[in-house]
Amino acid sequence: MRHFRPSRPALLLTTTLLILLALPALAAPEMVTTDGVLHIRNGAEPTGGVQDMDLEEMWRIGGEDDEDVLLGIITRARIADKGDIYLLDAQLSQAQVFSPDGEFIKTLGRQGSGPGELTAPGDMVFMPDGTLGLVQIFPGKIVKLDLDGTPAGDFNPEVGTSTSGGFLALVSCRSAGGNLALAGIQISMDTSTMTQVRTYFLRSFAIDGQQTASYIERPVTWKFDSNFKFREIDNDFIWWRMDVGPDGKVVSCIPRYGYALSVWNPDGTLDRVIERQYEPWTRTDKVKQRFQSIMEAQAAQFPPGTPVEVEDQEQDIEDLRVDKDGNIWVLPSREMFEPQEGFFATYDVFSPDGQFTRQVRVKCEGDPSVDRLLFAGDRVFVVTGFWDAVLQANSAPDEDVEEAEPMSVICYKVK
Repeated sequence: MRHFRPSRPALLLTTTLLILLALPALAAPEMVTTDGVLHIRNGAEPTGGVQDMDLEEMWRIGGEDDEDVLLGIITRARIADKGDIYLLDAQLSQAQVFSPDGEFIKTLGRQGSGPGELTAPGDMVFMPDGTLGLVQIFPGKIVKLDLDGTPAGDFNPEVGTSTSGGFLALVSCRSAGGNLALAGIQISMDTSTMTQVRTYFLRSFAIDGQQTASYIERPVTWKFDSNFKFREIDNDFIWWRMDVGPDGKVVSCIPRYGYALSVWNPDGTLDRVIERQYEPWTRTDKVKQRFQSIMEAQAAQFPPGTPVEVEDQEQDIEDLRVDKDGNIWVLPSREMFEPQEGFFATYDVFSPDGQFTRQVRVKCEGDPSVDRLLFAGDRVFVVTGFWDAVLQANSAPDEDVEEAEPMSVICYKVK
């Protein structure tokens, strides 16, 4: 009787299949429709495993040894179509422009109240009309500049009339896919009752300043009486936790606690909610004290002796961005304050349809609880000493805070 003997390739294939079958399968996300909105509920682990992103340093500027470039607090990096790199300096109220090789080209904007001038910008964006927009926090407006530095007027979003003492603050701005989205605070004050209504919003606007869509409206009422307490949770909003994808869809995380990303269509309708199983991170005493100091400095605008209440837990999501392919990159709180050894940070990456496909570990020098990582185009930037500089800038004048080291920016490319 002749026995069948499988070939070596067949044996290898069979063995591989048996090994794969023996491995624990990662469940596909659960799809649930609630109130007409699709919820994609992912597990705690990505379906595609973990990838490493190795970075190669291209150049660096600033720091103690750089006598040519002075940096205040760099909060945003952008890359123009021709490859020039724009770094926003919130402290010096300007954008510094560098070539792809790191050579200084020019400075755009400056401190002041005249054409092309502003105070303490919080964000920077390339506007739909091709100008560079520097986002002034208060009073909220976007100062537009042609790329040669010529003032191109101001962009004033139409947010309706405010009551006596009202004003607008803008915090962040993103533009892609023909959609210009702004996050800010609309504030009105009733002096007769000493009540302030703060409406935290995320909205889209046309280039003429008219509102085209509303994504988030979160009103909070502060009554300045003997029971008033300045609470961190009342002043919490999405801030940097928002972006606009190449298709014009807006992505943000509304809840402070609860790992969930909301994706809106440009017209303001909620398209889907992306969730991931996640264990919240409790702040250490050092981290909690950092936010305590910032809150106490902000409380200086209130009556003396106003108590401050800081949260024990950190927000679940620290930062997010949407790449050119529509993938959503999320930095969870644990990866910011307890990064894996040998890596700057680990990002959760979701496909455009909301599946938790992989984690990416970024390998470069730095500490995410001290330094800040910025993505722009095909470059990655590390802003050293970012959080120490922010703490110093937001501390009370008489508070004993260690002076921050001179900031530097390191430019990397992916290997």
